[in-house]
Amino acid sequence: MGCATITIKYLLYVFNTLWAIIGILLIILGGFGWDAMPRNYAIGVISLGGVILLIAFFGCMGAARESARSLWTHAITMLVMIVLVVVMICFNTRDVFKKYALQEVDDFWQKEIRQPGSMDNMQIVYACCGRDSAEDYVNIGRSPPSSCCKDSNCINPLNVYITGCITKVEAAFADEVLTTQICEWCLLGVSVS
Repeated sequence: MGCATITIKYLLYVFNTLWAIIGILLIILGGFGWDAMPRNYAIGVISLGGVILLIAFFGCMGAARESARSLWTHAITMLVMIVLVVVMICFNTRDVFKKYALQEVDDFWQKEIRQPGSMDNMQIVYACCGRDSAEDYVNIGRSPPSSCCKDSNCINPLNVYITGCITKVEAAFADEVLTTQICEWCLLGVSVS
């Protein structure tokens, strides 16, 4: 075996090991995000991770066995992956997670009206109060709960969060489009290389 063949073989091992790590991370991300993102996106992320693992498997097997068939399968699946990433970049809808999070705020607020305390976790995480503002609680005949106050101390009226959760969640997901585009282009770059 020549020096070039050995170099290519080990480069394939390294490259496909990195692919396998990316695939495993995507599967873990999809699993942990099962309740935090729309189901079809979680399934898509897990499927993408599985496809990347499959590509890495064919690449490693082709390099280990020096099998032309496995290497061709690897090359074809990489080409399919590149086409799918380009399609994803072109047709991906933006603000999906923001819309999902805003719908969650609406759902939790409707639940809060029926079951007090449903918004507590969200109000603590985002440092907000009510759906649109702290006045939402006054409008339904209740005083703002302790989760609406800084350090859960509502004795001082200045500790009450005035901003509603809709505004805070919108601000938290403001750079979702940029983050998604960066991830898509990085995936395309890794696929092409």
